[in-house]
Amino acid sequence: MEPTEFDAALGGSEHLPHTANSLKFAAARSIEIATMTESILRPSKTKLIFQCLPVHMRRRVMSHNCKRLPRRLRLGHLEQLKKSGSPPKQKRPSRKFRRRPTNLLNEYNRRQKNKIWLETHIWHAKRFHMVERWGHRLPHRPCDKAFRACYRASSAHCLLQDISYYTPIQIKGQIDSIKDIFCNITSNNCGLGICAKAFLKGNRRGTIDLYMKDCYPFGFVGKVEFLWVCINDSNKELWLFVHPSQVKQVELLLNDITKAGESMITSGAETDTIATKKRKISTKYSEVQINVKYKLFNRFRLTGPRSHAVLVKSLKCVKDVEKVETNKWLEHSIQRNTNLFLKEKYEYWENVGLMNSPAHMPPGAIIGLVVKDPRLSRPSKRTKAEIKSTKQCNIELLLNNPPHTPRSPLWDETVCDIIKKNKVTNSEYIEHITQTQLIPGEVNEDDPFLQNLPIVLLQRPGSQDSFYKKIGYGSGWDIILPAEYGLPFWLTFIMFGARTGGLRETESVALEMGEIYMPPDSEAGLLEEMRLESELKEKYFRRPPSKRVNYIKLAVPSPFKCPWSVLLKDWSDNKQEKFYVLRDKVLLEELQVCIDRKKHIPHIANCDACLIPLYVKVEGKGNLTSHAMICFPLPQDVCSKNPVMEPHHMDENLKLRRQKRQEHKKLLKQKRRRQIKLKAKQKLLNQVTKQKVQHNKHEPSDYVKSMRELWLPSSSDTVRHVPSRQVMGYISQAAFSFSEARCCGIGYVALNALNQLLEQRINQVLIRNTTSRKYTLANINIIKTP
Repeated sequence: MEPTEFDAALGGSEHLPHTANSLKFAAARSIEIATMTESILRPSKTKLIFQCLPVHMRRRVMSHNCKRLPRRLRLGHLEQLKKSGSPPKQKRPSRKFRRRPTNLLNEYNRRQKNKIWLETHIWHAKRFHMVERWGHRLPHRPCDKAFRACYRASSAHCLLQDISYYTPIQIKGQIDSIKDIFCNITSNNCGLGICAKAFLKGNRRGTIDLYMKDCYPFGFVGKVEFLWVCINDSNKELWLFVHPSQVKQVELLLNDITKAGESMITSGAETDTIATKKRKISTKYSEVQINVKYKLFNRFRLTGPRSHAVLVKSLKCVKDVEKVETNKWLEHSIQRNTNLFLKEKYEYWENVGLMNSPAHMPPGAIIGLVVKDPRLSRPSKRTKAEIKSTKQCNIELLLNNPPHTPRSPLWDETVCDIIKKNKVTNSEYIEHITQTQLIPGEVNEDDPFLQNLPIVLLQRPGSQDSFYKKIGYGSGWDIILPAEYGLPFWLTFIMFGARTGGLRETESVALEMGEIYMPPDSEAGLLEEMRLESELKEKYFRRPPSKRVNYIKLAVPSPFKCPWSVLLKDWSDNKQEKFYVLRDKVLLEELQVCIDRKKHIPHIANCDACLIPLYVKVEGKGNLTSHAMICFPLPQDVCSKNPVMEPHHMDENLKLRRQKRQEHKKLLKQKRRRQIKLKAKQKLLNQVTKQKVQHNKHEPSDYVKSMRELWLPSSSDTVRHVPSRQVMGYISQAAFSFSEARCCGIGYVALNALNQLLEQRINQVLIRNTTSRKYTLANINIIKTP
């Protein structure tokens, strides 16, 4: 008998439905599905967990180090290891890991006792080479090769630098009294004074050259940036921003002037038992108060045409007073009857945002704003800020800067303290956003939990002379922020496309602009030159004698420093202990005309001690380095097509060095024999002898000092006639200039030398590096102080 079929279509008796209910189908077989799933997850095979991973995720060390496994499989892997026996011991942590501080914040505070850290220090320390300068720990250069990239950022994009090490000094008092103080330490020949009409209204910043009291043109202290702050219609304050290398000197200078008129009058019996009564005589400087405000502000510098777009995208101004009523610092401002002008400043900033470059703004403009927390406007991915607007800005509003524009509550120290105490940390900010942000990506900019911040923007015009440098190069903004809010603003600027730089970029931008950096007639410049000399000398003597450059044969008496006093003595009949750099704007203009037309130089007072600042451009090919010599060319050198070469000179110390070296070798052999005999008698040296050896180990011996003196004689009485071409001056800073497409440098020459050069109708000089015999022809321009 043949078996019957089940399906009716094949002759069976059962009729199957055309559709099936998947939910009922799966529910009827739930037990089978659960069993199959469990058998897949827990196979009966004797495989370990790490052996079940895909091939590309397997590692040989996974059986020993559970951290190589995905997090979800680590516990099961450890349980399997326990069943097979005790788990293998992990590798002992490194000594660095074991010695890590238990409290990292206390460790950071301990390391800040000797040197000051910026608020962005930890961010910089991970990405920059750090150096110690002027009592601070500062970023020098990025770890990546970003020299060209930083130049492109400063010329076409945005270069960001943290210059919070500039120290603010607050001066309170009557305007006439403050003017009298600065009349003693400044000169009108160097430019506009602090009480010029352009600065007194408080809507523009300026710079002045400070000198020791009644010492002009000698005793240069440094260049200081200043601005006037209008607290109300009657009271004004003067704020100075001083480089840290000059802070102590400027503070002592101002205090000496204000306290010079104060004297004491004693009265009473001339006996030791009776106390003398003292009374101060009030002077016109008695009401002047000078306060140095360390770490009160953060200050960032944005350089380049795109710096304007970065600020426009990062800063969101507050429009209504109602949106800042929750801020505690606002209550203090209202009590002092301070009008914030929020609506007017919002409209002004919207108009400024339509500009394409900061160079289009009025030079030195000051803008005070109240902005929202920068973390609200920070993009999720790094983007390039661009201004895309078809509207045209109101030029009349920009030129006629309203009087309320520069006013800001930031200059009130109480406001800064309130903002500092109520700062929202990053952890608090993230926790608040995760709790209140219902839709990812949407941010409530009017959130009362975050406080709004007063800031001040300072415009920098950059280069203004088209015959000297490219118009607008070096323009940008300086932004002054309250303390504790440096990193939020810093990261926001970076996310909008700003490239970060350090001290190296500050020097390179100054060189590209043709500005003086650390002049040699100031105390700060002298200390910087001494530091560079010691570093270069140590680097030179670390090399073996066969790899050292013989500067005696090259006729370079001073390869690591610029002996200005010796140079001026050679070009004058008198010995010059003091010297100065010419900063008189009228005389500098006349000197430039004399160089262009090959005319005689007019008489200048103290010409024997005067140095002229020059911007040197190599003509054609040729390298230029620091401490290079500026030499006097002969008439045939200017017309000659063949390069001028310095002849080899005799090294008179060569035989003496060899003789000393042989004697020293004999002495070392004798000492070695004595040590062998001493070790035979006593195996170990006394502890006192060890301490003496360790103490003298860091100091160079008499032999080393004498050999160094034979390599680099320090007692050089003359430098002018040592080479075949007379030395006129030296290059203090030099590098390849991308804006000029050639090597350029900043140097100084003696005024008498320049006068003799122009008498021979020559306006070019010869340049020779310290390690070369070749002279290179170069063009010169006078550096006019901005």
